[in-house]
Amino acid sequence: MNRTTALIFFGIIILGAVISLVSLKSCRKSDEPIAGSPTEPVKLVGDLKPAPSNPEVANPIVPAPQPVPAPTAPETKEKPAGAPAGLFESPAAAMKALAEKVAAKDYPGFVALVGSDGMTAPVSERVKTLVEGAEKTLASSKPFTEISKSAEGMRWSLNFVPVSGEAKDVEQVYADMIQSGDNRVDISGISFPLDLTLNRSAGASATPGSAPAGSAVPAPASDALTVAHAFSKAVIKRDFNAARELSDQATVSDERVAALMIAVEEGGFVLKEDRPLVVTLSREDVTWVLARVQSESMSSEFALELGQIDRSWKVNGLTFSKVLSVLSERGGAGNAAYSPIVEDPAGGDSLVIYFEFDEAGLTERAQRQLQIVAEILAQGKERVIRINGHADAVGSDDYNVGLSDKRAESIRQTLISMGVSPEQVITEAFGAAKPRSPNFLPDGSDNPGGRSRNRRAEVLLDF
Repeated sequence: MNRTTALIFFGIIILGAVISLVSLKSCRKSDEPIAGSPTEPVKLVGDLKPAPSNPEVANPIVPAPQPVPAPTAPETKEKPAGAPAGLFESPAAAMKALAEKVAAKDYPGFVALVGSDGMTAPVSERVKTLVEGAEKTLASSKPFTEISKSAEGMRWSLNFVPVSGEAKDVEQVYADMIQSGDNRVDISGISFPLDLTLNRSAGASATPGSAPAGSAVPAPASDALTVAHAFSKAVIKRDFNAARELSDQATVSDERVAALMIAVEEGGFVLKEDRPLVVTLSREDVTWVLARVQSESMSSEFALELGQIDRSWKVNGLTFSKVLSVLSERGGAGNAAYSPIVEDPAGGDSLVIYFEFDEAGLTERAQRQLQIVAEILAQGKERVIRINGHADAVGSDDYNVGLSDKRAESIRQTLISMGVSPEQVITEAFGAAKPRSPNFLPDGSDNPGGRSRNRRAEVLLDF
């Protein structure tokens, strides 16, 4: 380019720089705080920019800044008066809160945690007595324990013991809980376990879950889990009457209940302290529950099926093959087979006592079994049992009939020595005529296992 053109070009550049400097100075002044306005800089929210101080030049595309709420702690749901005060992080936290109210003898605080709809009037009265009274307190070692957990909710218990007396005399108070949508826990209700002695004191017409007239502590309305727990505790305590009251006698035989008691006693089992019940199925008309048991050396479980009979839950199915399997693995029966119950060919079940080869004397296990039978018979003179003696096929027919008769008579005399009336026991001898298993294998050789199951006496509870 020539000299004139160059001068024009550089002049334009210098003029543009001057204009830019003037514009920047003007913008900087517009950003300074206006007299009387706050001096703090405007905080930005996300990508939003503060609106210009001059509304005439505001950019309509960029929204004005919105107020930013201060961070807050997680919201605690407020509930209406009389409803539970709030949710808890876990079932253990909920039980700890209840236990603290009990320790402080704060019954109104206890009610505030549970809610006015969480307890019936009789339950509320009993809880008030426990919380404010001086006779019982929460167990120091285990103030609360987990009873069961299912898809529908959780059940724990507060464990009250006498201030003076046997610490093993535990009175439980159920606390049912449900899971909320945010994985927190809410206390849905308080109830008591079934106390069948209250029903009996009210008369034979009372049913499990009914409220005896004039009783200070009516038994609660029964649900499937409450019945399952009461039945399981009755089995452990060998309370035959209570177990039968909670069973459907059309589908669960007396022999089956007694056999479970015998197996539990044989293993020295008690209910597990923590979560003794596991609900595997829960529907409107049927519930399946596993009762978990343990001893010093082993653990096992038996299964309960519960259904509604005349609007009350009852145990209508009872399976304890796992208990028998554990006992079988542990052994200790010598040469005698072990299974406390067999199916009666005529229908139903029979208790069974096994004997050593060519023996009519009772083993220690058999005597423990008969002690339970004696306890059942002692509950009513009208209760009569039949004892059928059997033998394996070794020996002559006459010899085996005589041996089976001695076995049945040995049981009868043992029961009489335990306080059973002679009129309650009827015996019959069958020799080797009714084997439970083959005495010989198909090739004609000896079958020791089969013969051990045939050396037996069957006990039928004809109640």
